[in-house]
Amino acid sequence: MMHGDTSLVDVESVVVIREKLDMNNQPIRDLFMDEENDAKMNDEIDSLSAVLDNMSIESIAMNTLSVSSDARNICDQNRGNKITKCHEGTNTDIFFVHNVDNEFGSHDGSVAIKVLNDEFFDDDQVMRLKNEYTISRYLSQCIQVRAALKEIKFCGAPGIVFEWATGTTLIEWISCFKSKHSFHNADYENPSIICKGGMNVILHLAWNISKALADIHDAGVVHNNLTTEHIIVDDNNKRKNNSITIIGLGSASFRESSNEQLHETRKDLKSLGIILFEMFTGQCPFQVNHGSASKSESGEKGEDDLLSPNQLIFALTSKVPLVLAKLILHLMEFEGSGHCYRSASDIDNELYSMITDLESIMRGCYTQRPVGQLQFAHGKLHGRDNHVLGLMGACRRIGLHGESKMILVSGYSGEGKSTVVKHVKEMLEETNVCFISGKFDQLQQAGPLPAIHAALTEYCNYIVDQGPQNILDTTKAIMKEIKSDVEVLTSVFPCLRKIVGKSTAPPTEIASMEAQNRFKFIFQTFFRTISTSSNPIILFLDNLQWADKMSLELIHLLVTDMEAPNFLFIGSYRDNEIDVAHPLAVELEELRKEMAITNIHVSSITKENVNDLISDTVGMPKQLTKSFSDLVYKKTGGNALFVIQFLRSLWDEGLLIFSLESNSWKWDIEGIRKKEIPDDVGLLMSHKILQLPAECQNAIKMLACIGSSCDTSILRMFINRGRDNDLMGKKTAKRVRRKVAEMKDGFMMLELAVDEGLLRKEGSSYTFVHDQIQN
Repeated sequence: MMHGDTSLVDVESVVVIREKLDMNNQPIRDLFMDEENDAKMNDEIDSLSAVLDNMSIESIAMNTLSVSSDARNICDQNRGNKITKCHEGTNTDIFFVHNVDNEFGSHDGSVAIKVLNDEFFDDDQVMRLKNEYTISRYLSQCIQVRAALKEIKFCGAPGIVFEWATGTTLIEWISCFKSKHSFHNADYENPSIICKGGMNVILHLAWNISKALADIHDAGVVHNNLTTEHIIVDDNNKRKNNSITIIGLGSASFRESSNEQLHETRKDLKSLGIILFEMFTGQCPFQVNHGSASKSESGEKGEDDLLSPNQLIFALTSKVPLVLAKLILHLMEFEGSGHCYRSASDIDNELYSMITDLESIMRGCYTQRPVGQLQFAHGKLHGRDNHVLGLMGACRRIGLHGESKMILVSGYSGEGKSTVVKHVKEMLEETNVCFISGKFDQLQQAGPLPAIHAALTEYCNYIVDQGPQNILDTTKAIMKEIKSDVEVLTSVFPCLRKIVGKSTAPPTEIASMEAQNRFKFIFQTFFRTISTSSNPIILFLDNLQWADKMSLELIHLLVTDMEAPNFLFIGSYRDNEIDVAHPLAVELEELRKEMAITNIHVSSITKENVNDLISDTVGMPKQLTKSFSDLVYKKTGGNALFVIQFLRSLWDEGLLIFSLESNSWKWDIEGIRKKEIPDDVGLLMSHKILQLPAECQNAIKMLACIGSSCDTSILRMFINRGRDNDLMGKKTAKRVRRKVAEMKDGFMMLELAVDEGLLRKEGSSYTFVHDQIQN
């Protein structure tokens, strides 16, 4: 009925129990003892000894709650009696006992025995167990509370005999239901909304839980630790009316007075909201690094462990109708949710009304969109129109005599240099221009000419996507000009073998300097060949301030080659990170003596631009966002990346929140004004990374070690390699399943980083949104 590691009870344990049950041994008087009635002790010893004489002791997996067919049988089971260890918790163990003679007086002979498992149990544990027995007995008239039958001592430890509750824990039911049923409906504008059938099943179950809680409260009891692990669900093929059983009453208490009803039951109502959140969204509402909502038998989660209000809103409005999302959020009592329910009966009534009006409610979901996420406008730049026009003009003039073949985009880190160029690249996608790009990486220079290699890999993929005939035509053109020397290129850029294949003969060996000159000549010839009037080439290399000497020399060759008129080079660099002695500055000084260079400088966006960005992001008129945007501009100085990351930090901290009541964004202007932020955007993002789960931080570190961008196939190899030491030897099915689960977890952590705005998913690759995050 609960989660926990299970294992077969070994023979030695059985022998110890049986020695204690031997009628000739004195310790029998300490095994099963009713403390309230010592006079019955001998009768119970006789009956329980007879029961165990005909029982088997075995273990079952917790997700089945039924005896395993291949479990190890220790004792004779001719009479069908069984003892099964079904849960091993922090403080208690649970045993399933079925006795055909029904010595415990249960409904059908099946009981659960809950005993303290600590040899040195303390008074608090004993009092908690006694409290659970007392309140369970008091609630004997509540049919949805697990009935307590008897207090006992088991091997000297206090225990309780309960009526056996058939079914699975709610947390297991949620997982099982998700795997067996399709939640989604493609007819909805938001396809992640739960379909009507799934909604009907979950609503009925939620209604049953609220009714059970209302009965407990009406009986004068507060549960105080209601979780998805303290509710047993028995669907028994009755999908719309799953019966439930409430367990885990160790923290329960009696209400003191009706005047304090809301104060006393408030915790239970909030717990109900958390349970409903998990039922309808299928996700835990607590932070990833805090784990499950109920890790221990008496452990409780605080409000600080919950996801942020914006995350809760987005998760709910992605899955359920707005009216249900509001109900759950009101129960969870996050700030700004408005109405507060006063009793479980109120919830019971409201859920029932939703069930009866489900058809109408679901019709209203066809156009419902999830809210609570910051929606930064894709494909729209703020304050960059002149930069885009300048770049586009130069790209359209490729091939014209006298036009510059080199454009340099400079600016401070985070101002948006790369974003401007990538925006132009997107605008050229429907033209005949082949736009290829690479990026120099300060931390990763493992291979030769990495940025140029990345650009040529993109070129090869572009040619392959054009089809077999284009591959053949390109190969013929290259081989015609380069002939047998093609291996000089493919040995440095293996990606080119996708087009020209692998050479059968190695290049002629020559002296080092001659080999270098030969490589430069063949490289130059290659670009002359592939840059045609029908298919011009634009090569964009980012972060030139980190370029190696050979890459700079090759760029020099390309931009000064008068025999390649259909080629254009675009480079970006941080002008604040180079001085006159920097290799890039020296190279540019030489180039300016030979040719004209077009320079585009990208600086901070204006206060008006920041207001435009915020207005578009929150979907509100500019006049309503002006005071907010003025403060953001003051805090960030108009650095584009800083503005976006600052807004994300406000979203994370609840200073910028979506209100379901007003259906608009609200911000805490005083809280934002008091917020201290670092002067550098890198420090702001470092702080953000440190707030993520350790697993997510490790995944980001792994990606940073590989490079600024990496394909999932390569990441999979690194994840595999990291797990192989744990899986040496025979790969059992269990180990393979564990490996697959760990790999999925690794990619889930990267997806979390994408959601947090630290990574960007481009096709099958993960890319850092900025170098400062990687560094």
